[in-house]
Amino acid sequence: MSDENNHIDVRGDGRVILYKRDGLKDPKYQVRIRIPNSTGYKRTSTKTSNLREAERFALNLFEELFMHVKMGGSLNAKTFKPVFDQWKKSSETMGSTARGGNSLTSIERVRVYALPFFGSMKIDMIAGKDFTKFWEWRKSNYSKRPPTNGTLKRERACILAMFRYAVSHGYLTSVPETTAPKSTLERRPTFTLEEWRTLTRAARKWVKEGENKATWRDRFIAQQYFLVLANTGLRIGELRTLRWSDLRTVKAESGSRLIGEVRGKTGVREVVFQAGSEEYIRRLYDQRSRELEEQPDKDGLVFCHRDGRPIQTMKRSFISLLKFAELPIERNGKARTLYSLRHFYATQRLSNETSPFLLAKQMGTSVEMLEKFYGQTVGSLVAEQVSKGRQTSVGSGEKDYPFE
Repeated sequence: MSDENNHIDVRGDGRVILYKRDGLKDPKYQVRIRIPNSTGYKRTSTKTSNLREAERFALNLFEELFMHVKMGGSLNAKTFKPVFDQWKKSSETMGSTARGGNSLTSIERVRVYALPFFGSMKIDMIAGKDFTKFWEWRKSNYSKRPPTNGTLKRERACILAMFRYAVSHGYLTSVPETTAPKSTLERRPTFTLEEWRTLTRAARKWVKEGENKATWRDRFIAQQYFLVLANTGLRIGELRTLRWSDLRTVKAESGSRLIGEVRGKTGVREVVFQAGSEEYIRRLYDQRSRELEEQPDKDGLVFCHRDGRPIQTMKRSFISLLKFAELPIERNGKARTLYSLRHFYATQRLSNETSPFLLAKQMGTSVEMLEKFYGQTVGSLVAEQVSKGRQTSVGSGEKDYPFE
């Protein structure tokens, strides 16, 4: 045990303390250093029993650490890898990001490329110039195809989330500045109205053919999932966290409308479901009630596995349905994804002369972004209600639901 009662205050201000450990045959001087505007102490051995040499070592170390902290470093800095491991464990416990995204996806984006590149570097020494090298390296290091600037932008967001965690734990004083290559305008392929009709007809057959298969539930849930996306313009992460308690029905001049409160990358907002699409939510509610043999808990997820866990993605089901419907996965050289349904919603709303201002609010985006993607259409619109026109037409039942 250290005998710090017999210490030597080298500077006279308590910031550089020398002491020797008790019970050793030839004890060396130990030093404890405290730096202004930093937390904790730096303790190390001077590796000498000579007082003058120990004082010189301690003062040199103090000056070195003082400049290190002044430049944004930390007294007890760790390398990138152990901080990643700690952040990974914390993120897995949390389950979702601050914006409602999937923590596992964020972890994977950092693990695959940033971890091998930054792994052995002191995290408080990683600066903008290191990120510049990383983006250059990343563009030539990939598994299947070169990363788009949009992909790099998403990876940057995940890496910075880890750095913010490091700041909160005192491993560095601030998040380094870095700008990923700017995203180019990449319009995702969507569906024509005729393709959409083909897809919805095929989905009914797809679900029916699965009635005696283990995959029937997955197909049924996926069908409603796709229909809701195409009738709300929601993002995947927003739909993932939707709960029964987030839903309510309001009366309007043209009839009742289902409203959902969602949480996404732009915060919390209310979303209007297209007229008739409340039927998809009823189907899900009835199916969940049959599974549980009671009404679902109001805080339960709308889209969930049997055990209540959130459904993270429907990518495979989406591809399966496209193949079943004999619709090409690629269009104009780009693959259709679940986000193609969000773009379908936008194009249909704009085609029905929905106000771009209302549509931007509905979709949690900006008029500027709508203009970038749908400029010619936006420029010719007349403002009307966001749910004008119908993309689907379904009947209504007599049963009462908690969200109606």
